[in-house]
Amino acid sequence: MKSFNIFLNNKIIFYCCLFFLVLINLSFSWPVENARITSSFGESRGDHFHSGIDLISGTTKIYPVEEGELVFFWDKSAFPVENYPGGGNYKIIRHKSGYYSVYMHLDDNPSCKSIYLNNDPVGEMGSTGHSSGKHLHFSMYQIESNEYINPLKIFPGVSDNMKPEIEGVYIRIEDKYFRIKENDNIRLTQHYPLLINIWDSVNKGDRLGIYKLRISFNGEKIPDKDYSEISVADNVSKISGMVFDELFDEKGYYKVSEIKYNDGINTLTVSAADFSGNEAGKNFSFTVNLDMQ
Repeated sequence: MKSFNIFLNNKIIFYCCLFFLVLINLSFSWPVENARITSSFGESRGDHFHSGIDLISGTTKIYPVEEGELVFFWDKSAFPVENYPGGGNYKIIRHKSGYYSVYMHLDDNPSCKSIYLNNDPVGEMGSTGHSSGKHLHFSMYQIESNEYINPLKIFPGVSDNMKPEIEGVYIRIEDKYFRIKENDNIRLTQHYPLLINIWDSVNKGDRLGIYKLRISFNGEKIPDKDYSEISVADNVSKISGMVFDELFDEKGYYKVSEIKYNDGINTLTVSAADFSGNEAGKNFSFTVNLDMQ
């Protein structure tokens, strides 16, 4: 009887958590109508993680994802003698759910409200700050856990039937990149990280980041990488407990640092998934001549 009660209590807790997650997904709405994702959460930005999602649309009006209180804003119209910050004009809204929503690269417009209802425009999509075109950089931040959250984790789903593309595997020696092909025979003087060029698409032509990366090397599983949250502590950002340089090469290739080559045949299995669950896999086998002297 006791074990049955424990089972029942665990089941109740599970369904309560599931119900809570469903409520969160129902409460938030996308800030732009008919939006297209042009850059995804957790991607490489050359020297840092992309902490949000970039959106474009035929309409430029931006609305709050949920009712909330304005806690901070910056606008060139209000601060004319200052230079634009990297995010350009932006607003931050606090929500009852404990999340903060961040809207960047807004057009110049100093108008603000202390409370934003669902139908109150936050601003217009612009290209202020470090931006190469009109778009909205949109982030969700959870202050209690000090984490940026992938909006796809807590927002209504996006239709996506396209698998990620695993283009190739590389090794960088000094400033040169060498592509590893099936059955290659290569000489190495140290255990260089493997660099994997992967991208995902929601629409044809997209080159977005992935959501999960699973690696097996010589039959040993490398810890999975989950690109759904960015933790921030002491001004250091981490994904899956790793800093930027441990996860990305400067070209934006996904870096696998936990590599020890065999002197002889080496096998690599790569599996990449997007947020919709579309998954692609690839196997590689190559020979390494280790010359560690």
